Amino acid sequence: MKLQELLEKNITNGRIFAIEAMTEKKGLKGIRFIKHSTLTAQWGCNYANVAAVKDAVQANGGVKPNWFEHTEYDSIVRSKKNPEKLYLQIMNPSNFRTEYFLADGTPTTKEALIAMGAIKEGEADKPVTLVYALENIMSVRYKEAA
Repeated sequence: MKLQELLEKNITNGRIFAIEAMTEKKGLKGIRFIKHSTLTAQWGCNYANVAAVKDAVQANGGVKPNWFEHTEYDSIVRSKKNPEKLYLQIMNPSNFRTEYFLADGTPTTKEALIAMGAIKEGEADKPVTLVYALENIMSVRYKEAA
């Protein structure tokens, strides 16, 4: 999805929206797989204002992730290494569902990927914060206000 397409949806702060994203990943041992995610989230949440993030930063000695910076658009961040690379930042996702496929499209499970050594065991099933490159977002939906 392109930034303009996302902005044209005119999603306002506090609005709950659903996204679908598909990301091809290169896991440990060079194993390539596809992660297909669907979830709901709130638009306009700021990274610095989420209590769980504050706790994680404090536990990490006050060190904040520094690979991205906020843009003038709510929930959109940009890579510091490549300022043209934009991401949708999602805080406290809910209804989070992930399906996995091998690079050739064969369905697989998280457990099978762990057994293959593609991903580590113990990754959180429901992360506090997520970022998806805009080009990996397949759809964004939200319910119009009554």
